[in-house]
Amino acid sequence: AKIPEGVAMDVAAAVTTEALTALQGMRDQGGLSEGKIILIIAAGGGVGTQAVQIAKAMKARTVHAVCSTKDVIKVGKLGADLVIDRAQKDITNDLEAGSYDVIFDTTGKYSFMKLRYALKKKGILVSTVPNVTTFPPVSLLIAISGKRSKSLMVRCNRKDIELVGKWMKSGKIRVFNFLHLFV
Repeated sequence: AKIPEGVAMDVAAAVTTEALTALQGMRDQGGLSEGKIILIIAAGGGVGTQAVQIAKAMKARTVHAVCSTKDVIKVGKLGADLVIDRAQKDITNDLEAGSYDVIFDTTGKYSFMKLRYALKKKGILVSTVPNVTTFPPVSLLIAISGKRSKSLMVRCNRKDIELVGKWMKSGKIRVFNFLHLFV
């Protein structure tokens, strides 16, 4: 795929890896589509910042984002509808029960068992790190509840790279230099 006009090669390379991870995790594994509600964990990191922007580009109804205190302003500027400071709220206990169609854990640190309460009936937790809940027989037992746990293996393909490039060119996803916000 060609690098979009006006986008530096190093930026395109970095964003593409992070954006493909976010896109394929949320869309392919999580089933994110227009009108759905998503929670993105570690929204201040590389994959997380792209996930917030891509969820908005995919017309998710509501995007909630969890991040560290230092990233709250940045994540809000990316377009999250609600930013949750992980130092102020324990997401393993303090989220509204049954509120998310998709939870995308970009860190792989949160277990399905601790976050399942926050998923809707057919909700999906997607992790960037495989764990016991993403493989049979545990995944099959979990599916009985109507909720699912999945992990992702990113696959580079032309269609997704071109979609990411289109979003970059249109400004729907971008890389920000937020260092000036913290000085």
